[in-house]
Amino acid sequence: VRASIAPTKNEWILPNTGFQRITAMVSAQQQISRALRINFKSSYTYRKLNNTPALGYNSNSISYFLIFQNPNVNLDWLRPMWRTGQENVKQLQPYSSFIGNPYVILYESENPSEKHSNVSSISANLRINSKFDFMIRSGIQLSADQREQHRPISDVVFGNGFFKKQNVFDYELNSDALFTYHDSFANGLRVNASAGGNMMQQSYDMLAASVVGLITPGVYKLANGVSNPNVQTVIKKKALNSLYFTANFSYKDKLFLDVTGRNDWSSTLPKSNRSFFYPSVSVSAVMNEWFTLPEQISLLKVRGSLAQVGNDTDPYKTSPYYGTSDFPGSVIVSSTLYNQDFKPEISTNYETGFDFRMFHNRIGLDFTFYYNRTKNQILDAPMDPTTGYSKATINSGCVRNRGYEIQLDVTPVVSRDFRWNATFTWSKNENRILSLAEGADENQLISSIGSVSIIGRVGGTTGDLWGYKLVRDPEGNVVINDNGLPERSGEIEYVGTAYPKWKAGLYNEFSYKNFTLSVLLDGQVGGKMYSHSHHKMTEQGKLQHTLNGRLPGTEFYMSKDDPRIAAAGLSPQDGMYMIAPGTVKNDDGTYSPNTKVVTVESYYKEYYRMANVETNTFDTSFLKLREMRLEYKLPNSTLKKTPFSKASVALYARNLFCITDYPLFDPESAALNGSSMVTGVETGSLPTARTFGLNINVSF
Repeated sequence: VRASIAPTKNEWILPNTGFQRITAMVSAQQQISRALRINFKSSYTYRKLNNTPALGYNSNSISYFLIFQNPNVNLDWLRPMWRTGQENVKQLQPYSSFIGNPYVILYESENPSEKHSNVSSISANLRINSKFDFMIRSGIQLSADQREQHRPISDVVFGNGFFKKQNVFDYELNSDALFTYHDSFANGLRVNASAGGNMMQQSYDMLAASVVGLITPGVYKLANGVSNPNVQTVIKKKALNSLYFTANFSYKDKLFLDVTGRNDWSSTLPKSNRSFFYPSVSVSAVMNEWFTLPEQISLLKVRGSLAQVGNDTDPYKTSPYYGTSDFPGSVIVSSTLYNQDFKPEISTNYETGFDFRMFHNRIGLDFTFYYNRTKNQILDAPMDPTTGYSKATINSGCVRNRGYEIQLDVTPVVSRDFRWNATFTWSKNENRILSLAEGADENQLISSIGSVSIIGRVGGTTGDLWGYKLVRDPEGNVVINDNGLPERSGEIEYVGTAYPKWKAGLYNEFSYKNFTLSVLLDGQVGGKMYSHSHHKMTEQGKLQHTLNGRLPGTEFYMSKDDPRIAAAGLSPQDGMYMIAPGTVKNDDGTYSPNTKVVTVESYYKEYYRMANVETNTFDTSFLKLREMRLEYKLPNSTLKKTPFSKASVALYARNLFCITDYPLFDPESAALNGSSMVTGVETGSLPTARTFGLNINVSF
């Protein structure tokens, strides 16, 4: 029997946030007889979040507040939260009712939650004879999650207050039965084969109730609503039955063959396509066991594989269904156009590579080439609202990913007290859309946030960013319109892809006696991301580049004595006007330099306006010092006087620096669109936290 308990408390960078977690685990096994063994495991986790902070571009997000906040406003003025004499009724807002008080957001507009979860399993292993085994196993994963949303009176969106309570209960039950055969033969052949089945059941039950308008300020109860609660329920059930087999063959530990196969029957697929089979085969050979190689070569192993993976989807996508309405006797029609003919998603992966070791493993090279094709990916594609639907469930065609992965391991220095290990990794992935769904338009909208769209086209990638760009002349200069401002394209265009050209990492570990220092660097080259925050903060003149034209000595600056200001009939002021760089198109089709005077404010607002995706999209190449760690292991001579078998103490730091041209935020940011994270878009992010910590590890 083994038992453990692990409490965790975390305080985040924002006040009144963080979480508490307690995990308890117990495991036991009992040998009933020489042939029968029973195993049991159970893990319980309790997690409490004081307040899950809202992110992105919404009025209850601190990042949203910081985007709009005037830099010269002392935030201590807002600390009282409420206007005098109007406590809990009227918040003390900044210069505008458009944004909320940050302290009200953090301490009143809370999103608390509690979650209880348990994972338990029991199995029985029966040894039939020396070659056959039989195992049955059953396990369940349960969770009960209670979430709340508090919005006080005078909230920016819910002026009379708001309260929502949501209870989610879900479970997954898995039962397996497995026969195993294993044998060794005189010719050096070893066989390990298994065949079995699995039955899986999932259930999701959500009950939510909310009230708009509170009777008593600060009391977050459903009974405190000015009207009856709005109740929502979501119930989902899913079943998956499977039969599978595996077979592993080894010949003299120098030739290996693995074969697998699995057939699933899913309740979430149409009846005609409910069954799908996916096999795999892999082979590898240790070449230095077959051939005589130079003694400097410790290992040369080549490998290749072909594997398929099948996938189904969420429940209730094959037929339309109705939801309940707030009005008695009425129902709601789903806004999704469901599909009774879609097929299971199938990914086919080809892989080949080798492992190479030299000089007693002091130099090692691992190389992999892979080619993956995914067809019939099941997704909900956006639709034109005039059809009566907002999205449709479809099979999306075929997407290819191919690339290379390289890992180089080197031990440059080894001595009695000192050792230096280094690992370099490099990877490159090429994503391509080979075909779209049958009957789909040439441009398939994958996702859209604000003015930027991610559009799939044959020959493109699933991360292609599209939006409006600036019109340019044949020399690449920005074309200026009749108003003296940059001209925007009439149609959206390709801006770039969110996917990088390649990624790399370097890990170094230096050990001296009982001390170990490790350093991890990683980064990427290429990739684009649109920044909505950059647009808004430029629009408000809060970023450094907007000083060009406002401060003397900058390129665009015009003093009040500049004769071009008076010639344009404008009121002379220092740092108020500029001439937008670019050209104007003449009647004969030629281009000449722009000379029209405009305000500095109008130029930046137009050049970086939200619709100009090109000017708010930046390269996401970066280099990060991801982690440094210094560890000291207590020597055995010291541990002999203690009850510990091992003990160590370590100092660590994460995210120490990032070198990048991406402005404002982490180049690895992403945006939340509904329930999906979208790469290539940033909307109201928070800064990445730099973490310092102390780790103490002891073993008995």
